[in-house]
Amino acid sequence: MLRIQDIVTFLLIIAAAQAQASSTTFSAAGADPTAIQTTVDDFRDALGTLNPFTSVQNADGRRQINWDAAPAAISAPNEFPGDFFNFSASPRARGIEFTTPGTGFQLSGDVDDGTPIRFENLNPTYIDEFQAFSEERLFTPLGSNEVWANFFSAADQTTPALTDGFGAVFTDVDTDGSTKLDFYDINGDLLQTEVVPIADKGLSFVGVKFDDNVLASVKITSGDFAVGPNDGEMGYDIVVMDDFIFGEPIGVPEPTTMALAGLALAAVGLSRRR
Repeated sequence: MLRIQDIVTFLLIIAAAQAQASSTTFSAAGADPTAIQTTVDDFRDALGTLNPFTSVQNADGRRQINWDAAPAAISAPNEFPGDFFNFSASPRARGIEFTTPGTGFQLSGDVDDGTPIRFENLNPTYIDEFQAFSEERLFTPLGSNEVWANFFSAADQTTPALTDGFGAVFTDVDTDGSTKLDFYDINGDLLQTEVVPIADKGLSFVGVKFDDNVLASVKITSGDFAVGPNDGEMGYDIVVMDDFIFGEPIGVPEPTTMALAGLALAAVGLSRRR
């Protein structure tokens, strides 16, 4: 049965999301992993302790993805499932799921798999353009340069969740403004936009830490065109991603419409008696 405290919690979360969210931005770019390592570490520390990748919702801390332990079956040339890290068992229980307006996702190959690395399978020039922050797999959407990250409670994989921050590593950002993160609240309202700094053939990082759990989803725009065989001839800025780091997803209760209506009427009654 839905409890009054759950309804109140839900309304307080909505109110917090509607308020101006205070935040701190972490941003860095450079030629290699050492150039951004300190900023990445500072962002991790701001989010808190790394939680075990189990189907338990923790009160605080962070989760992260470096893609590198993914099996060959879901790496190039195969498709990577967007819900892979919204799962009920370790080590896949991260509470995050990805969608794209494109045709799917792919992780780059691994030397140990005997497959082309750094998306050479998509375009042979990428081997000279991309580098990894944490060796050696990288992540990209296919057929689009956009990814949506949505959060869920790791405890049940279905309850929408809010978190207090998200950050990502990008490789080969060549153009100012081509790569950015848009942060949205539970109502779908834009909280903040951060442009990822340029690092030609290098690595860039942007992370935003909010003071409260107000972040419901992130739109990631990587470059200005989708990965593919002919993009270099057109002068596009092609960008792919490495590590994702985010605060522990905290499940949001979803009271029924009738329950919310009842609470609203009760609130009106109380106000009239004052």
